[in-house]
Amino acid sequence: MKALASDIDGTLVFNQQIKKQDREAIEKYQKEHLFGVCSGRPRCALFDLKQLKLDFYILSSGAVILDKDLNIIQDFPMKKEIVQQIFNEYHQHAQIILQTGNADVFYATLKEDYNPKLKVISSFKEVEHEIIYGISLIFKDDKTTKKVRFEINQKYQEVEGFQNRNSIDIVRKGCSKGTGIKIIEDHYQLEKMAGIGDSYNDLPMLKVVDTAFTFKTSPQEIQKQVHYCVNDIAEAIALLEVEK
Repeated sequence: MKALASDIDGTLVFNQQIKKQDREAIEKYQKEHLFGVCSGRPRCALFDLKQLKLDFYILSSGAVILDKDLNIIQDFPMKKEIVQQIFNEYHQHAQIILQTGNADVFYATLKEDYNPKLKVISSFKEVEHEIIYGISLIFKDDKTTKKVRFEINQKYQEVEGFQNRNSIDIVRKGCSKGTGIKIIEDHYQLEKMAGIGDSYNDLPMLKVVDTAFTFKTSPQEIQKQVHYCVNDIAEAIALLEVEK
């Protein structure tokens, strides 16, 4: 059995929509293979994926791995005291999203009108009762984001931050989209695994899959580390079918 894992935002989903040609190609691909997502999103932020019946979910940058029925295959919670330290240090300088195990509530310091599960918070106390898998920091520009990611990875030895343009997804040390891919490969005993993503935080996934895709519009650093640059997921699936 083979599988394709896709990043969500900017790869599979654009403005809360999935392209018609991508959806049709995915559904055809799933007749013989598995298709799932590999994302920095938390468990509660899957509302725009309902058009698809996914076979697996790698969420919170590899900290939560779920099967098609959203049962946990493996998970890696963070220490709450470390999350609290990061929250208190950066909440005046960045918008924050807390990635928890709660499927019904999306905790953030920013307001997202399109998110039906959003609960706006102002302090860590409002989430301390939850299992926390990650914390995301959103800044105004890529340069600041890169600088803060370096600071966090130097200061907090038990966590790791991954940059996604102007945001940082921070999870427990040892977790990444790449480790999530390995868990899925082992769990389903896959012959081959392909992956597609558009940004820096997708590199851990793109480096471990057998066939890696990105878009022709992705940063040059990403394009240099994949096998194929494509226009959409449908084109990637067409190339995988040729590889047969």
